[in-house]
Amino acid sequence: MGDISKVLVLAKEDIESLVTMDDAITAVEEGFKAYNSDRAVVPFPVALNVPDGNGDVHIKPGYVIGSQSYTVKIASGFYDNPKHGMSASHGMLLLFDSRTGHPLCFEVDRCFLTDLRTAAAGAAAAKVLAKKSVSRVAVIGTGTQARLQMLALSRVRPFQELRVWGRDAAKAEAYASEMSSSLGVKVVRAETAEDAVRGAEVIVTATSSTSPVVRAEWISGGAHITAMGSDEPGKQELDPKLLARADKVVVDSLKQCARLGELHHALDAGLMKEEDVHAELGEVLLGKKPGRQSDKEVTVCDLTGIAVQDVAISGFVYEKAKRAGKGFYIEV
Repeated sequence: MGDISKVLVLAKEDIESLVTMDDAITAVEEGFKAYNSDRAVVPFPVALNVPDGNGDVHIKPGYVIGSQSYTVKIASGFYDNPKHGMSASHGMLLLFDSRTGHPLCFEVDRCFLTDLRTAAAGAAAAKVLAKKSVSRVAVIGTGTQARLQMLALSRVRPFQELRVWGRDAAKAEAYASEMSSSLGVKVVRAETAEDAVRGAEVIVTATSSTSPVVRAEWISGGAHITAMGSDEPGKQELDPKLLARADKVVVDSLKQCARLGELHHALDAGLMKEEDVHAELGEVLLGKKPGRQSDKEVTVCDLTGIAVQDVAISGFVYEKAKRAGKGFYIEV
């Protein structure tokens, strides 16, 4: 079992040197497959609001049966921090020995792995739900996740044009300039969300919106939409009618999305029932349920983020760090 008196500590810089986007996509796909193979133990996440700091904290524990460790992730968003020159996001992943409960590793990633695994989930969804050939893509949002989602998408569905829309025109212009260089494609700032979305074959929403940003009537046949911003009951990015008209709605976790995601708004509006959901993403990745079956289908993937993603990527990083000699040990 090794030296149980020592715990490995990894800083964000260590972690960034150990994991690539391709690594993250592979790890997250394996996590989803474990989730839908009855091998994952994933309790419902804890959400802690901290009104004094205009913050919220998400605590997500998880375990894959047969693994040598389990993970507890603590990720926070304190939204006044940027006014003081600090990042809004922070957090870490804590790994424990699944045989003894002893702490093994503290991955102080400052939400890097959360951001990476969320983007990887979007890519995993696009692999099975987007058309094989994609030309035009749209992203709603201009933050970290809007950047990473497009980098991840480009690994599985190369595209020629990206349209971006955000409420802050200056940030959208900066995004377009930066991502044009990063992706090597044409990136255009759209004047409205509708201008961004109309005609796009893949649409990703990456905002903290509390009301619909994308309307059902804007969506063309054959489009795939990934919504990842709605991870609390009060958040919403999609018109519920969009889910109701989609040929396939896929979720990362039915129980979570029915309470936290875009799905819960469609359920509350009486436009869908839980049995109308086509599949959980892991079922499609495993081949238990079909993904896209026609270039005319409209598909939606509702991502709320499940702990098995954190388990998969944190375990990958821990094992690679040990082999590479990264980080430092502390006595406990």
